[in-house]
Amino acid sequence: MKRTTEFAPYPLVPEPRYWRWFAGAVGLLALLGIGRALPPSLVAPHLFAFTVGGMLLAGILAFLFHVLYFRFNRHNAQCYGEAVEREQRAWWAQHRQKAALVESVLLSASCSSPEDLDGLLDPSKQPPVARETGEGFALRLLQVFGRDAKQREQELATLLALKWGVQRGTDQRLTPSSCYWHGSQAAWRAFVEQMAQCCPDVHLPEYPQTWDGILSLDAIIDQLQRVPDGARVLCAGCQSSSPDRASSLPAGEAAVLWLLGAEGDVAFSRGEWFSQADDDLATVAQRAVKQSLLEAPAQICLSFSQPDVPGLATIGWNAKTNVQDANFGALNQLEAMVVQTLAAWYVKQHGVPCAWLASDPHFILTLGIVRPHESGS
Repeated sequence: MKRTTEFAPYPLVPEPRYWRWFAGAVGLLALLGIGRALPPSLVAPHLFAFTVGGMLLAGILAFLFHVLYFRFNRHNAQCYGEAVEREQRAWWAQHRQKAALVESVLLSASCSSPEDLDGLLDPSKQPPVARETGEGFALRLLQVFGRDAKQREQELATLLALKWGVQRGTDQRLTPSSCYWHGSQAAWRAFVEQMAQCCPDVHLPEYPQTWDGILSLDAIIDQLQRVPDGARVLCAGCQSSSPDRASSLPAGEAAVLWLLGAEGDVAFSRGEWFSQADDDLATVAQRAVKQSLLEAPAQICLSFSQPDVPGLATIGWNAKTNVQDANFGALNQLEAMVVQTLAAWYVKQHGVPCAWLASDPHFILTLGIVRPHESGS
């Protein structure tokens, strides 16, 4: 995702000081008049007139050159400004492109359908209870029985396929133009095998592309601008984090699936990323709001806590009200997909924008706003 180019201002030359040029011309004319009044014994009239006239002509030419140089400079500055404006408009037009969420699935210890969203946003509702595993506390799905993370992720992939198969039915043909997967190849094979059983009309590749966080979402949005309207991109993943007694959060696990297209009820923006070395967090947050064509941040922000990012409370995103740590535990690189899915469900239920904020495989923080999809937006 390319940042907008910062253009330096065009160097402007100062405007000619017309009164100085006028005063100089008047002085030369006065000098010429004085020379004419002097007797020929003091000054040669023709030589004096030729000299002063030459000075006057040279001054006029210098004045015209200065004015033309000034006008050309201003013309070039105007052309430069218009070119910069066109470049910035083109950048923003591309930066505001979206992907529509056509279908989604989210499975975790606290959530298995959009109807569970209200409970996740209700502070009075108790989150799921973390279980002691011998290695630390963990939030686990009761339907998953594997002992290690690899086995559990394969079972999560199978559950994800079963859930999606129930949502889709058995008579809908689908061959995604691209497939992205977060997790192991073994978990992907389990997902593909289960889909082949429950939805044989869904054709998936043997090897998917690796889900790479916000960079993959950016590439998918680019891809959807060049494919037919009916094209679909599948993004899915499973995460079963290992318990860690040194962590303040229980280990979490979840499975997520998106089917993205050009048209749908809910739109994902490209989002923004924050790097402490290069960016100002408030500027990044403002750019995310501008990207979504909003005047102010969305009132609801779904997030995971980001203890390594100071200043979140100052950006006006209400980022600490609906933190999902207690509901999902530590999900590492799957955080963003989870909160984006929750934000999409909120948008579909309420018809208003919803912000999200999470970590990323490459950046310390990513954030964005999910909006109701508008055709052509």
